Amino acid sequence: MSSRQLRKLQQQKELERAQQADQHESNESEDVEEPVQSTGRPRRNLFAALGGSADDEGEEDDDEDAGAPLTESREPPIDEPTPGAKKSKKKKKKKKKQKNIKAKSGNAESEDEDEIDKAIKQLKLRTNSTTGDQFPGQDGQHDPLGPRMRMNELLSINTYHLRAMNEMRNLFGREVIESANVEEQQEQGNRRRQRMPQQVDLETFLREPPRAKKLPQVSLRRNVFIQGREHWPRQSAGGLTMSEIGKSSDGLSTEYAYVHDKNYDAMQAFFFACVQIGDPMRIVHLLKRVPYHVSTLLQVSSVAKQDQNMALAAELCERALFTFGRVTTSAFRQDIERGRARLDFRRPENRQFWLAGYHYLRSLIRKGTYRTALEWAKLLYALDTSDPYGMRHYLHLLALRAYESTWLMDLIEQMDQLGGGHPGDIYLRQSLVLAKLQANDAEGARELLKTGVQTVPWLYCALFQELNLDAPPSIWGTHPATDTRSFWVKLYVHQTKDLWNNAQATTLLQQVTRSQERRVDPSCLPADDAAVDLGSARLAYLEGQTSLLAVAPRHVLDSQPNYEFDPLPPPEHDNIFTGEGTHLPWRERRQQSQGQTDELMARMQNLPAPREDARAGWAGGAQAGQAGLVGFMNNFGGGGGDDDDDDDDDDDETRALRAADDEELRRDIEAHMNWGNEPGVLGTLMQMLGVGRGTNDGEEDDEGEDDVPPGAWPEEQ
Repeated sequence: MSSRQLRKLQQQKELERAQQADQHESNESEDVEEPVQSTGRPRRNLFAALGGSADDEGEEDDDEDAGAPLTESREPPIDEPTPGAKKSKKKKKKKKKQKNIKAKSGNAESEDEDEIDKAIKQLKLRTNSTTGDQFPGQDGQHDPLGPRMRMNELLSINTYHLRAMNEMRNLFGREVIESANVEEQQEQGNRRRQRMPQQVDLETFLREPPRAKKLPQVSLRRNVFIQGREHWPRQSAGGLTMSEIGKSSDGLSTEYAYVHDKNYDAMQAFFFACVQIGDPMRIVHLLKRVPYHVSTLLQVSSVAKQDQNMALAAELCERALFTFGRVTTSAFRQDIERGRARLDFRRPENRQFWLAGYHYLRSLIRKGTYRTALEWAKLLYALDTSDPYGMRHYLHLLALRAYESTWLMDLIEQMDQLGGGHPGDIYLRQSLVLAKLQANDAEGARELLKTGVQTVPWLYCALFQELNLDAPPSIWGTHPATDTRSFWVKLYVHQTKDLWNNAQATTLLQQVTRSQERRVDPSCLPADDAAVDLGSARLAYLEGQTSLLAVAPRHVLDSQPNYEFDPLPPPEHDNIFTGEGTHLPWRERRQQSQGQTDELMARMQNLPAPREDARAGWAGGAQAGQAGLVGFMNNFGGGGGDDDDDDDDDDDETRALRAADDEELRRDIEAHMNWGNEPGVLGTLMQMLGVGRGTNDGEEDDEGEDDVPPGAWPEEQ
């Protein structure tokens, strides 16, 4: 007997017991045939289950028995050859009775519900809501978490759009992309066969030999940020990990952090010493040995740009992001898809991710994959909404190029609801005119443009000039009055002038400005705009536009330390240091300033610069960096790790050259470290920068007076 029929019998017995209890309480006389009739019906149902329509008829019989009195006698159903009409009638009765049963059970649950259950339901309702409208909370007030939840939704990341290959397949087709990959592999094979062992280019030198071990396909394809390439070397991340710091009090965000273990921190200190030498090939050889060290990857990417190899520069940035993706946790991946993941920019380990993401974003724009670039800009902005890299200046640009105008309008509206926007946001809102035009709302674009001309007339006057159009009398001759205002105008025009240069936008621009009856009076407007924030200044520094840098804050651009692998970092007291390797740039800067001061005083007294006194203060905190570097160098020449087997694939000449390069680099670093018996790499940096030099019997080195630290912004002559 099936469990279904057993449940039916159980229900019949329970109904019988309930009826019998009612009968005893009322002391009414009952007929003896009643229990006999109630037990007869289940037998009939059991035999009916063997028929073709047993399921429907059996369930219907149970429902009818549950709703009818037990004393009521009914005739068994008669099978007919065409039971369609009866079945439909039975189904209607069945649905109606099921609704009644559910309604009764719902009323019973609502009666038993206590205050705690009600509070839980209200909390769930607020959590699942995605709008900023009123919630059924206390007093019907506006929920303060609504706008933040909506912002998280707008900044949620679709990992499918993080990969440029997906967008390229959508644009050009899978067949075209696959054929291009085949041609690229054939060209690489030809270059390897024709290469000269005496001299190769940077890309060929960094590429692994054909028979070298490769990363597993799972690691290449399941990376959250970048899909790896098959020719990348098979090595680990070298001690880079990710940890969860904690959740916010409202539960809408979770902070994560990248962490360097002691081996990675020692490698970071070794990399910093190589940077101070000033020879780019030293860092290239270092990358050959540690192919997944992020700082080295970004520095060699800059070398590739100087070599006019933009493809290699982009690939090295991809490998850096791939390294970050290898160590991410599943919780972090889920949080970025919901817009809740956060990274603290004050941690130097995290800042490497922003730098790699920015350079990769620029490469995506050069390739024309704007939808992928928009997703990366969203990610870099969502990780820290204080916007340390000025990604908001790319969000409006990329949203328009990717035809995501509706998303842009929602984002700016949500920023207004949250309040406390960023400096210069008034200029970014002028892109809403283009968004309205893209959404076929010409009237809305016209109204926004009228307001914009009255608010920032100097911006539209500069826009007319960039578009080679004659400015109308209403805004003619209106120019920014301060450098701050000029900075915001030049930054906006530099990024969006191509978007405004189309027939629809220029026609609307001319019509609205010419329709102004009176000239806009700048004296009625604010005298200046908000000061340039560090994130926007950092973006301008990385963009490298001279006209923009000319009006950027000089005190920001001249701040030290300033290296290419960490441009314009926050002040030292604002950083969160967890290792010695990331703290070295600030210590080197302090010692350099002290050494220059002591040398100047010695020259004023016509005395040779004292070597020992000029380097006082370096002992503290230096021994850890020295121990890490010595340990790293002891293992440097031997290779080790997963790439030991790669040496077997090279010929004797290649192995000899590699060993010679490694030994030369080792001797060079050791010589600098042992110079003057200074502690750690700190004395190394002193000699390599030429600070406090007094080894020539007091002879002055005039050329060293104007030396600029590597990565520093040069003084204007």
